[in-house]
Amino acid sequence: MRTKTSASLCLLNSAALLRSVITTLSKLKTITTEAQLREAARELLAHDPVLHWKWKVWEPRRERGADAVLELELDGRRFGFDVEFVQTPTARNTNRLAERTGGRPGLLIAPHLSETLAGQCRERGLNYLDLNGRLWLRTKGLLVERQPGVSSQRVRPALTPPDLFSAKSSRLARALLSHPGRTWSQSELVARTGLSPGLVSRLVRHLVNEGLLGQDRRVLLVARADALLDAWAARDDWARRTTVRQYSLLESDLEAVARRLVKCLPTSGQPTFTQWFAANLRHPYTTPPVVSAYVPELPDERVERALTARRVTDGGTLWLAVPEDDGVFRETQRVGDFTLACDAQVYLDLLPVGWRGPEQAKALRDWKGFGKGGR
Repeated sequence: MRTKTSASLCLLNSAALLRSVITTLSKLKTITTEAQLREAARELLAHDPVLHWKWKVWEPRRERGADAVLELELDGRRFGFDVEFVQTPTARNTNRLAERTGGRPGLLIAPHLSETLAGQCRERGLNYLDLNGRLWLRTKGLLVERQPGVSSQRVRPALTPPDLFSAKSSRLARALLSHPGRTWSQSELVARTGLSPGLVSRLVRHLVNEGLLGQDRRVLLVARADALLDAWAARDDWARRTTVRQYSLLESDLEAVARRLVKCLPTSGQPTFTQWFAANLRHPYTTPPVVSAYVPELPDERVERALTARRVTDGGTLWLAVPEDDGVFRETQRVGDFTLACDAQVYLDLLPVGWRGPEQAKALRDWKGFGKGGR
């Protein structure tokens, strides 16, 4: 936790603090009513070992325009907040709260707040607290921030949201990020991704609620491409979603290796290049150390002989990856004679690897042409 006032700066062991703060919620799994939310929030704040809270007004009144009034005492100073309890927060109601004017700053209290919505609240200057210990307060002379660890999660949403970034569902994010300025209908997204209409509908609804996707009647448009990519990067796991085999070749020219791979693989199993080799073709930054590509299946011995490639456990100059889902082949781009994964996929694939992979990823993402090469 980081707590800052105009007079002091205090650094604490956030993990120990959060365990203490949420002890009383250890048996609480879901919150289904505002009354439950109110009581859980009151109990949570009563057990805060560092921040001293006091409910100045508990019952809401129409003329007040707030559900409650909460006061924080810190370093001899008092800070008041107009509280609004929100059972299921969405981008729409967080935006509404951020735009509300009044004598005291607003404070959103919810059972669970996703990191995406929390980030949007911070951008809009809206204070928030959720029952898992996530807290952000910023007003004149005050800055308080807490980020709960994974083990601190005790409260889940009443309605479990769909997994946006599972191997299959990520087809939707990949399509949206490959064409960030394009407008879509749900039927177009169904056709583009090959997902069922029901799954696309649930994913779209959640993306809209998170403020990542804008919707005007039936027209959809990416609203926050950077936030969508950041959310995907936070969940992505290259090692789990791919099966990788490395090869050693006598050929040292990596472009020649890539051309030989294209020539030796059957038409139905053509490679889609990614990581350093693909990023270098899109936006050169560092010399590629290996050629890496997605393939539908690993080559047999006949193809390996044609490649003059030898399987190795480490140090290979050719990496072939079979993805858990074939969505990586649905959004591709051409550079010269090579088919590449979309920029968002190349970016994700570079983040967990060495040889300056994260630096190459950042350079690609910062490039003005990022995301503009899809077809």
